[in-house]
Parts: sequence; structure tokens; C-alpha cells
Amino acid sequence: MKKAAIWYKEDYLVLSSLILSHSTTMASANPRTALLLIDIQQGFNDPSYTGRSTPNFESNIAKLLKAFRAAENAHVIHVCHHSRSDTSPLHPSRPGVQFMEYAAPQPGEIVRSKDVNSAFVGTDLESVIRGLEIERLVVVGLTTGHCISTSVRMASNLRVVNHPHGGVAAGQIAPGEIIVVSDATAMYNRSYAGKEYDGNTLHTINLATLDDEFCVVRDTEEVLHLLDGAV
Repeated sequence: MKKAAIWYKEDYLVLSSLILSHSTTMASANPRTALLLIDIQQGFNDPSYTGRSTPNFESNIAKLLKAFRAAENAHVIHVCHHSRSDTSPLHPSRPGVQFMEYAAPQPGEIVRSKDVNSAFVGTDLESVIRGLEIERLVVVGLTTGHCISTSVRMASNLRVVNHPHGGVAAGQIAPGEIIVVSDATAMYNRSYAGKEYDGNTLHTINLATLDDEFCVVRDTEEVLHLLDGAV
């Protein structure tokens, strides 16, 4: 007569831990990823915007779009700004509201418009990202110190992706990631208190305030490697 197997509480805990670890590894092997493009619009060609950082911005956006459109388990989401000010180049009545040609949406891609800095205010973007069960959110666009920063901070605080940035409670697992692409975001010159601050400096400072606390900052080549390797 065979003896019945006896399981103790510790056995269940060990088995549960192994199953969770295995499922997390399997899930992260090909994470559901989204490229979120914010405000890449023709209005930023207006002469009032000067001293832009990131000289390879356009080519890097094009590289990322090409890669995401070809990748499995990846989505492309476009957000555009519709300014409330009728003097803004991004007002809906002006031609500047249109997307830059190199970043124009293709049929089937998600497009949302906003009228404030955050892409998550007055839109259903949060529910869209949650509905797609995105595990890795990659953010690019304009401008680093305004709509990029505001949207990333809010995405992080809302935890639209289950991420570890800024820390997680003991015992919790946060396998997701929010990425801001350093050379696919850009900033322009700004003046304050009678002084002019160049776009490169402002871009770098804004990335420094976001990195590790609200997201992780990577460059285009790193993101392409992640996408290609699905790691």
C-alpha cells in the first residue's frame, strides 16, 4: 500500500514561489510593449521655438516607429496637443496642429488628442494602456520639460504599467517598465528671470529629474536592442 504524500505549508510556499518566478520570467520574455509618441507636430517648426536639443531626434523617431511597427506584441500610440489658445501654433485651427510627416500615424494606430500638458487628463489613455496590458511603455516626443515630463510623472503615479521606479513595497513584484528615450525627446530654449537657458541643458536636467524616480532613461539603440531581443 502506497503512503500518501504529505505536503506542509512550507512546501506550498516554495512551490508557489517557483511558479510565480517562472510565470514572471515567461511574461517578461516577450513583454507587451507600446511606443507612446507625444506632440510630434508641425507647430514646433514655428520660429518662436529656438535652440532645440537632440539633433538626431527625427531620425531616431523614424527608427523607433519602423521597429515597433514590425515587432510582435508591440503597439504604437500617438498623442497630439490641441491648444486652447488661438494664438498657439498648436491650436486646432492652425496648420501646425498636424503631425510631422515622419511621425504621422498609420491606419490602425491609436490616436488621442489632449488640451493640457498631461496625456492622461481629459483622455482615455490610461484605460487604453491598461486594456492592452502593456508591460513596457516607451515614451518619446516633445517637449522634455513640458508634456513629456508631465505625462511620464502621471503615468508613473497612476501605475499604468506595473513598474519598480521610485521603489515598491517589500514582497511586491513589479516586472514592468516605463522608458523615456533620451535621444528621441527634445527641449527648446527657455528664459526665466531675465536669463536664457539652452535647450540641451534643460533637456538634460529634465531627464535627470525623471530617471529612476518615475522611469528609466535609455537611448534609441538600447530600446531597439530590447525590442529586437524581447528582453
